[in-house]
Amino acid sequence: MNYFREITGKSYSIKCFNQAKLKSIRVCVCIFMVIAFPIDLVYAQSGDIELDMSDPALWTVDIVHLGSKQIDITFDSKENAAVMHPKWSINDTTSPDVSVRNIENGRLHLYQHIKMSDCTQSEVEFEINMPLEYIDEGRMEFVFSLQAGAEGDYLFNGHTFKLSDFKNCGGTYKKIVVVPADYNENLEKLRKIERVNIIFERRGSLVSAPIRIRNLKIKLNEDKIVPPEEDVKVTNPHSYYKFTYNTQAAIDLLQVRVSAESMDLTRQLSKDGDGMALIPQWGAGQIPVGHTGDVTIVQQLGAPHNFEPFKTEYVFNIPKAYFDEGKIQIVPFVQAGEQGFFVWSGVPRNLTLYAGKGDQDVVITLSTEDFLVNRQKKKNLIEMVGFKLERHGSTLTEPIILKSITVKLE
Repeated sequence: MNYFREITGKSYSIKCFNQAKLKSIRVCVCIFMVIAFPIDLVYAQSGDIELDMSDPALWTVDIVHLGSKQIDITFDSKENAAVMHPKWSINDTTSPDVSVRNIENGRLHLYQHIKMSDCTQSEVEFEINMPLEYIDEGRMEFVFSLQAGAEGDYLFNGHTFKLSDFKNCGGTYKKIVVVPADYNENLEKLRKIERVNIIFERRGSLVSAPIRIRNLKIKLNEDKIVPPEEDVKVTNPHSYYKFTYNTQAAIDLLQVRVSAESMDLTRQLSKDGDGMALIPQWGAGQIPVGHTGDVTIVQQLGAPHNFEPFKTEYVFNIPKAYFDEGKIQIVPFVQAGEQGFFVWSGVPRNLTLYAGKGDQDVVITLSTEDFLVNRQKKKNLIEMVGFKLERHGSTLTEPIILKSITVKLE
């Protein structure tokens, strides 16, 4: 006997049909399904994602944020595992490549793309075989993370594993399960995930041994997902700001970020008293081993602002020597605060754009226009403006003068 489940309101009733009627009904239902639910939409609702470990070409090696390419990726067909083999050695300390020489803060960052998914309720499981050499050395850290793509402003959320978590598992597979409570940051950052990240934080490790990972699956638990809240509506306290740096008090309000990716520099009133002298600490012996020497400086606005649209203007006086050397870039940026997950948007400026302006005042701008061609990120919760000095191997330490930063909001 054949049965057909007919939806009647919110309840279900079971009715018996003969073969002819059932065939006719099946045809009608198929037509209805195609019209009402396009095939790609129907199949897009699958609740599980499984990474293909068999093709090393599916992995991207990300060298942004201190990443290096010191890794070989292959496939072990017998164990159905991706084999990730870091190529670290004691000789890295003398490498001419900064990313290789950065043995304390460098990383290997790999990711695979997946369809955009809401992973706020996801359960991830995989198996990893961590060689005993890493466990005995006790330095490296392993990070599993999920990351949004362009649609989600590349927001990143992960969980860090210490090598002590693999105690007594050296050389054997350990099953890992990552649930929402395990992530480091706000689960809202998992709304538009498009990348699955595997990261090995070097932390001074000198071991080179293959790590195997297999059976990486994501169960989305779509029935548990809670819709996101509406975007915060922001009313700008002011639509115009001009920050001048001709007093020590104003200079002291600026923040210089110091981290594995940004270092300090000297800030003081210029000789003429018309701005802030920025004196890089790029001389011999001043830069930590493996550090890029980049500098990041931030001006706080004091509250969230809507920067859609906006224009910022930075007035610099840059010595001609930097133009002649042709290495540094200045990257103006705007950035959200905690409410906006610190989303950052900036565009590098080569000094060649301002040829002939050495030792003269030059206005460097960043505006909504810049993001018509560069990927637009949300700018409705901006709390700071700033700029980055990207060194690119510069050895000059002549003072760069910053006179003012102007912010215009419409």
